[in-house]
Amino acid sequence: MRNLLKTKTALAAGVLILANFALAGSAAAHCDGLDGPVIIEARSALEKKDVTPLLKWIPEASEHTIKESFAKTLQERTNGKAAQEAADRKLFETLVRVHRESEGAPFTGIKPAGQIASVVVEADAALARKNVDHLAKHVAAQVENSVREKFEKTAHSRKTADQSVEKGREFVNNYVQYVHFVEELNNMATQKPEHHPADAKTSGHVH
Repeated sequence: MRNLLKTKTALAAGVLILANFALAGSAAAHCDGLDGPVIIEARSALEKKDVTPLLKWIPEASEHTIKESFAKTLQERTNGKAAQEAADRKLFETLVRVHRESEGAPFTGIKPAGQIASVVVEADAALARKNVDHLAKHVAAQVENSVREKFEKTAHSRKTADQSVEKGREFVNNYVQYVHFVEELNNMATQKPEHHPADAKTSGHVH
């Protein structure tokens, strides 16, 4: 039970880390990356000529748009390699745009491969391996290092906080960052999972 709680805490902390990556732009190329899960599945769907696997990435209300785009792509792919690449690109853009819109996120174009944050790559790899141990340990270590770093910085500046107003403000700044970080981690680890806006009309994938 204790190990299970540690794993849950580590994974919750991992969600926070991923959220911070996204806000900083580090993970912006997950859904819209050429090597991201959405486009990888789109390539597979085109090879199998079956649009069904793609529908889980979008709301029910957008199914017609994707089905129409998919059918058009299959037709245009028969006109040579250049036409195939152009058609595939249009489908990828449409699929990713609709997917991101369902999350309330803007579509800023398809991103080159190789820009996905390493922790996101590891999260996907853990799912592929059906084993979260390595990911949980990695994230837990990252979180512990961050907490310790912020603690040490705050504790050090606290010693000189009364020497001047400037030193006092330095301490307060460090203290606020430290406490807010710990509080956010704890909230992420204890709050109930939020439902994705499109959960009721999709197959439940959350980016």
